Parts: sequence; structure tokens; C-alpha cells
Amino acid sequence: MMLYLVLFVALVIGLLWLFQIVLLDDFYRWDKTNQVRQASDTLVSNIDNEQLRHLIDRLAEENDVCVLLLDESGKTLLSSDDIRFCLIHRMSTRDLNWWLSITPEDGSVLTELFNVQFPQMTQYNSRSFRGKVPPTEVSQRQSLLCARRVTMVDGSTAYLLLNAIITPLDTTVSTLRSQLVLITIAVLLGALLLALFIARRVTRPIVDTNAAARALSRGTYQPPEHGGTYREMAELNGTLSRAAEELSQVERLQHELIANISHDLRTPLTMIGGYAEVMRDIPGEATPENLQIIIDESSRLTSLVSEVMDFSKLQSGGVTMEPAPFALTDNINAIVSRVSKLTEKDGYRIEYAPEEQLWALGDARRIDQVVYNLLGNALTYTGEDKRVIITQEQRGDAVRIGIRDTGKGISAEELPLIWNRYYRTKETHRRAIIGSGLGLSIVRSILELHGADYGVESEQRHGTCFWFELPAAADPSENAP
Repeated sequence: MMLYLVLFVALVIGLLWLFQIVLLDDFYRWDKTNQVRQASDTLVSNIDNEQLRHLIDRLAEENDVCVLLLDESGKTLLSSDDIRFCLIHRMSTRDLNWWLSITPEDGSVLTELFNVQFPQMTQYNSRSFRGKVPPTEVSQRQSLLCARRVTMVDGSTAYLLLNAIITPLDTTVSTLRSQLVLITIAVLLGALLLALFIARRVTRPIVDTNAAARALSRGTYQPPEHGGTYREMAELNGTLSRAAEELSQVERLQHELIANISHDLRTPLTMIGGYAEVMRDIPGEATPENLQIIIDESSRLTSLVSEVMDFSKLQSGGVTMEPAPFALTDNINAIVSRVSKLTEKDGYRIEYAPEEQLWALGDARRIDQVVYNLLGNALTYTGEDKRVIITQEQRGDAVRIGIRDTGKGISAEELPLIWNRYYRTKETHRRAIIGSGLGLSIVRSILELHGADYGVESEQRHGTCFWFELPAAADPSENAP
């Protein structure tokens, strides 16, 4: 930033030197030529005015030029000699006639700029003086001559000549050079100080934010004191703060998930080990009932491991869907029948009374997994009546399935978060009636891979309803020949 600002200032100073010193003479000659041309245009447009003499005198005085108006024979009609060393008033008749002969006949302006040496009027010798004095050499200046044909009131032809001396600008250039040297030093010094101030002021929040962002690797982030100086830096610090909070939350939820899964895995392992030791150490305990407990807990353990593996595959994108028409109602009936046999002995009741058989488009095996996980979640958190209600409804071209429990419900602030990875409600962890407790994460991943709509509706102390929709499909047997 310092370098860019200093280079910009140097460029501006360079342009000032170029236009004010190097090209000053060229701009002056160009401007003086325009003045003389404009003066000639003004005189031509007023050539028939009775007050033309006064206009000539005023233009000569204003523009520091001399003016000469001649007839065809070279006789002077009007004249104004207001500058020293005027050429047109000191020109020989021969030279004057030559200029008149080359003047364009179409009325356009003839302009010539040439060097003229003027004789020294005094006996001046620079060697006779001490110090910095003017040189003895004869002075030389540039003279600008403008000539054009004009038509008088009576129709006769006349010639308008204007002459201006291009005054050397040595003194002006010397003055400007001295000023520019001082301005250059002052501006460069000011630019350096300003660049240093701006660079430190702008980069300090960036440096502080960068140092604070390194703490993100440890899951913490403390916004720096000077991090909100600029809007962009304040937004960046806000983003980093939110990222730190989310990383911290994810890490906490991962720890909770590991603890909960460990608890869920440890319970069947403990029961399997305990019953096996009893059957080994106590005669007569190798009963079918004890063996069935070991088989049931082994099945539960297998189910837990399978769901953890499914969750990992879904999160890594290693699962693809194979949608096809399937009998959604029949599949849900089969799941309800299977789960009811496992939960009836504990008093749980699953209510599902479809009015018609509906087909849907989707991956039947994965949708069964969705229903199974939502049903397991509902059984885990249902109320004291241990009821779970499954509803089925056709809405246009879609089939909506809802699974409702009668539990405590979910608070409004937690409702948008329950689909997040690893998230659990603030309610004390319960051991899932069926499944691993990863159900909602698996449900979300499967439904999103299907492009299906899904959601949750909950009211505290009135239960929660999870729902999803699939495209409706026709029964293939109806179209069979």
C-alpha cells in the first residue's frame, strides 16, 4: 500500500513537471496561436463595422498583437502597433508584397511561426559587471504572423495581417521549477507518512484477526480488539466467531454421540456376557429363555453396528439411490407388524389404518429404513400412553407419510436444529427402543438423496410429528395385460 501510494504521488508529480516545465513553451505557443486566430476571426466578422478601428485597438491591447489592414495595392487602411519589434510594421515593401501574394484566396488563415533576432539597442557588455547578469548576446525571439484575405463592404479585396511575439518563458519556468521542487519534496514526504499511517491502520486489524484465527484449530476464537475497525473486518470476525461456535458445538456433539453409542453398545454386550457367564457357571441355567436373550441382544448389537455403518456411508456420499415404483402401504404394514412383535410385550401400541393401498416412487429399501428410524424415534420419545400414530395421505401427485408420538414435544428453539448432524435434544439421553439413536441423521440423508420434502411439527406437551413426501406411482398390476 505504501509503495502504490508513493508511486501514484510520483506519477502526479511527474505529470506536473512534464506539463508545467517541459511542455510549457509548446502549450504557450499553441494558446497564443489560438488567440491570434480568434482575433482575426473577430475582425473579419466585423469588417463592415464603422467602429472597426476601435475594435482593432482593443484587440491589439488585449492580446498583445499588432494589426495591419491593407488594400489590394498594399496601402494601409487601418493599423495598430502595440508591441515592440513588430514585424509587419517594419517589413520592407518587397517582403510585404510577398506575404500578400501567398495569402490563400479562399479566405483561410495563413499562420507562420519563425525565429527572429532583434538588434541590441544599447552598448551593453556583460563582462563589465560582476555577479549573475544578462548575457551580451543579441536576444532571439519567436514571431507569429497570421495573414488572410477579406472582402470589404464595397466588394474590394483587402489583406488582414496580425503579428505577435512569443515571449521567452525562461523566468516563468525558473519560478515554476523552484516551486515544483519544494512541492515535490513536501508531497513525497507527506505521501510516505500518509501511506505509513494508512498501511498500519488497515493492516493492523488483518494481522490481529489472522493471529486470532489460528486459535480456530483449537476450536476457540476470540475476536481481536481492533477487528471491527472496518465493516469488512467486522463481518469477517463475525463469520469466524460463528465458525468457532459451530466447530465447538460439532466437537461437543461428536463427544456426546460417541458416549451415547458407547452406552448403547455396552448394554447388549454386558447382557450377552452376563447371561453367558451364568449359563457357564450355574448348572441348569442354559435355558431357551436365556439363550433367546443372548440372541436378541446379539441382533440388537448387529443392528446398532449396521446403522453406524449406514450413517458413515451416507455422510461420505458412498450410497446411491435406485428409485422405482413400490407398494408403500404394504411396506409400512410389514414394518409395523415386525416392530409391534418386539414392543408389544412392553405395552407399546402402533396405530396404522390406511384407507387405501398406495404406491410411491423411490428406493424401497432405503424408504423402509426411513420409516423404521422415524418409528423408532417416535417409540423412544412417546408419552406415557406409549402410542405412536402413522398417517397416510395422498396430496395431488405426492404421498405424505406422518409418524406422530404423544411425548413432551420439542421446543421452538430446538426444532430447526434436530436434523443437524450429531444433534440431540436437551432432554436426558434415552436408550432407543429400536435402532441406534442416529435415526434422524440417516433419515435426512436418505430423503435428501431422493429430493423429497420432509419436515417436523411439534407442540410441547402435545407430541411431535415427523413427515415426508414421495412422488405417487401407479400400481404396475393395473397396467398389466
